[in-house]
Amino acid sequence: MNEISNHGQTKITVETRLTEKGFSLIETMVAMVIFLIVTGSIYGLLQVGLIDRNRASRRSDVLKNARAAMHLISRDALNAGLSFNKSGALVPDDFISTQLSLPPDADNERDLLTAVIGGNDVFSNVLSSDPSKRTDLIAFAYRDTAFNGGDVIGLNNATGVSGQSSVVELQTGPNGARAARPFDLYLVESDSSQVAVMASSVPSSNAIRIAPGDPLGLNQPLDGTGANGSLLKKCTATITENCTTYVASIKRFFWVSYRVKADGTLVRTVYGNNTGATAAEQIQEMPIAYNIEDFQIRYVLQDGRVTDNPAAGPDGIAGTADDRPADFNLVRQITVTIKVQATEADEQLRKPETITLTGTFSTRNLEYDAG
Repeated sequence: MNEISNHGQTKITVETRLTEKGFSLIETMVAMVIFLIVTGSIYGLLQVGLIDRNRASRRSDVLKNARAAMHLISRDALNAGLSFNKSGALVPDDFISTQLSLPPDADNERDLLTAVIGGNDVFSNVLSSDPSKRTDLIAFAYRDTAFNGGDVIGLNNATGVSGQSSVVELQTGPNGARAARPFDLYLVESDSSQVAVMASSVPSSNAIRIAPGDPLGLNQPLDGTGANGSLLKKCTATITENCTTYVASIKRFFWVSYRVKADGTLVRTVYGNNTGATAAEQIQEMPIAYNIEDFQIRYVLQDGRVTDNPAAGPDGIAGTADDRPADFNLVRQITVTIKVQATEADEQLRKPETITLTGTFSTRNLEYDAG
């Protein structure tokens, strides 16, 4: 207590007390540690949320990609064989292997273009973790029911063309060829054969010309011999083999395939029927999915067998003498498995996440060829 004199007058007493106190160093450090723990926890939760959000976004993109591809495949699988001859169509030898990049067959006979054609373990893929792994191929054929108002075109004759001995001219009734277009794919059916061809030109409303040298290599020359000649030549009393009996009919059909390219792009390839396109543009690839790591097809046959390749024959190896390409006509279901990678590495796994999508589809039209 202090006393202060005020020139002899009353003394004033002042009492000084310390009433405030600060944090100690230990208390400050404890507070900082608690703050850091809480902040770190919040940051960790935010990071987990961000990772989950990014993962969900990538999965959504991947699934959208794969589902779009699966939808297109399912649509073509359901249409396979629609009003297409249930035995298939005859095409030149090695036509199938050339167009679909499959192993060549072991004979010198014409190939059979069936409503479903598959290739097992054919194409390499840089996205696969196993360098020996190969992806599959599948192709579908079915009638264009919108062509010519849904009606077939009747054919009553096939003749040669003056000065063009290799060209076949199919004769229709009056205005029968009005709906026909160059580079269309046609199935010529009679009671003797079923032949797949590509229109080369439509010189009149009652004629369609079929000439060799088409963009697919489908047409055979009228003046060829044996399996190398056109099946469209008219059967006569002296020509009884490798010919077609007329009256016959003609219908337009679609032919498409699915395969994965080496960079992981799943493409749908359309052969012919590309209106307004040039001859060089009659095989058109449309990318439908990216980052495809694997693409596998399994087949269920009419007798219940499940196989990776119905045509491989008893030895299970494609391209050997015991192959049975006609067995593709026995397919009743296909199971498609698509394995797709995300475009970016997962933050936790440190590698792209993969998602597998599987679909099973009935090839309900393969048993019928009416219409």
